[in-house]
Amino acid sequence: MPSESDWLDGGEAVRKRRLRQRVSFVTCLSLFGFVGRTIASELVIGRDALQTVVVTSVFKDQGRWNLVKGKCYAYLERPHVALIAGRVIIDAHLSSRLGLTVGDSCVGTELASDVRVSGKLVGSGSHIEIDDIRIDNVQDESTRSVVALLQSATGGSLPKSVNIDLLPLLKPTNVPGTDIKVSATNLGIANVATLADAVDVEFEIKLTAR
Repeated sequence: MPSESDWLDGGEAVRKRRLRQRVSFVTCLSLFGFVGRTIASELVIGRDALQTVVVTSVFKDQGRWNLVKGKCYAYLERPHVALIAGRVIIDAHLSSRLGLTVGDSCVGTELASDVRVSGKLVGSGSHIEIDDIRIDNVQDESTRSVVALLQSATGGSLPKSVNIDLLPLLKPTNVPGTDIKVSATNLGIANVATLADAVDVEFEIKLTAR
């Protein structure tokens, strides 16, 4: 049978455990619980994660990035993402038929080639933008003319930028040991640095606890 000292020791352990829980609870509130408070944070996106983000955000039409849509068309598919010299590199397959739309058909030449597209990553609000987009290489010589046709069909240039919204990636979560749910309600990107094997995003985030 437990002695009186054992009961006292057990009671002390319970009190200490409850104290730790209260301290943990207060700490969580101080970090997450004040509506409107912003917290400086850093997000490092590795190459594999960037591949997933680009595919789901840019190649979102059945795995295609549509550059021209309609009877006359051009789209990229099967992307492979890399980071080189401060730019995001997208090696992909270009399929196109560009020319004149006549009735329900496109009068033009159907061309296909592996291409390399690159852009510079910049931050704006809750978005990362792939800016300064350009075609760096077209593998098939016979398809090089598609670049000039593509520029003409899109009004003189490729899309200047595409947006990747980071806010939906930050899912609501519960504070451990409580029923408090924390969600991100605002995100402001301060800086985006493109490294050799990752993208470093510095941002301020506003959290709401309920």
